Amino acid sequence: STANRSQRAKRCRCSSRPASSPGRAGPFFGPDELTEHEAEDSVARGRLREGPTVCQKERHTLLAASRVVPVDEVAERIQGGVLGERHPERDTPRTNRNPAADGVEGQAERRAVEGVQGEPGRLPVPAARHSGPEALLPRHPGSLTRVPEGDSLARAARRLQELVGERVEVETPHPRAAVKRLAERLDGRRLLGVEAAGKNLVLRFEDGVVLRSHLRMSGRWQVRARGSKLFGRPWLVLRGAEREAVLWNGPVLELDDRAIRRLGPDILAQPPELDAMIANLRREPRRAVGDTLLDQRLVAGIGNVWKAEALWEARVSPWRAVSDTSDDELRAILQAAHELMTTSVETGRERRFVYNRAGRGCRRCGTPIEARGQGDANRTAYWCPACQA
Repeated sequence: STANRSQRAKRCRCSSRPASSPGRAGPFFGPDELTEHEAEDSVARGRLREGPTVCQKERHTLLAASRVVPVDEVAERIQGGVLGERHPERDTPRTNRNPAADGVEGQAERRAVEGVQGEPGRLPVPAARHSGPEALLPRHPGSLTRVPEGDSLARAARRLQELVGERVEVETPHPRAAVKRLAERLDGRRLLGVEAAGKNLVLRFEDGVVLRSHLRMSGRWQVRARGSKLFGRPWLVLRGAEREAVLWNGPVLELDDRAIRRLGPDILAQPPELDAMIANLRREPRRAVGDTLLDQRLVAGIGNVWKAEALWEARVSPWRAVSDTSDDELRAILQAAHELMTTSVETGRERRFVYNRAGRGCRRCGTPIEARGQGDANRTAYWCPACQA
């Protein structure tokens, strides 16, 4: 009946409401945020759960029937917070609210986003489904389902190389960045290097000064011509002779690299330290292997997308305990993640077989892909119940 539908819609809205908006002022985040859920999710533990709610089950049933690809639950909270709320302290313009898929955005990419969206404030047009054996997805700079991962930060580091070697003028227009007095420490210093470390971006200045940036869920760097008009209040502006780098939605900014030293081996290292990574994973024998892959203290750089794809490649269920997973299987998972993410860095394209495909047929055996929240952060795990044992 109409009344029942109204009550069900009300319950769904209440259960999916984001706990916090990415653009709102709030508590500062300390240097010890190393695990996936600490680095990306600000939802209170009391509201997290293993598995879907009644509303989520109904939603996935409808999605499977219509063959619409569901959005990751965490990304949905971003969408609600970034596009669904207005706030006087917002730090990005309305036409620029969507996070760049690769963590860094140029003017051409921004125009492409606006072209796809049609008009400011509207959601991007859903991408067409891929019917071939491989889904090769170009990076969409306005994607709401793509949280910055290790490959995203590696691409951002490449773009920021344009300012390396220059003395930069520094501004911190956003009040939450201004109170950290970054401009006083950085203004006029020469930028010596920019590098990615897991999901962090490390900027090294002369005299040993180091700045760590973590994009969390919706941050992005923008590299553009010097003096371009700013709409809104970015967290940080680094201005060179001809180009400038602008950081939007960057709640983790620290003049300290202690957090970097506590990260596990980087999955994008050449070559990757697979033996050290396996040894780290073995320290958590009772945890599900899918959950440990997101722990940045054990392996740095892997996020929810590449966790799902690497496990699918290795035919290992995300729910299998580490103690029940052989060294050869762990090596296969990590090697797959390394190769997939390296390809993403080099080509800007992503191959997806399982991520965001709940209810659709596995590309290997045809069995419907399943999805369920995993770990303390309830990040959605995607897997084939038939060929991932």
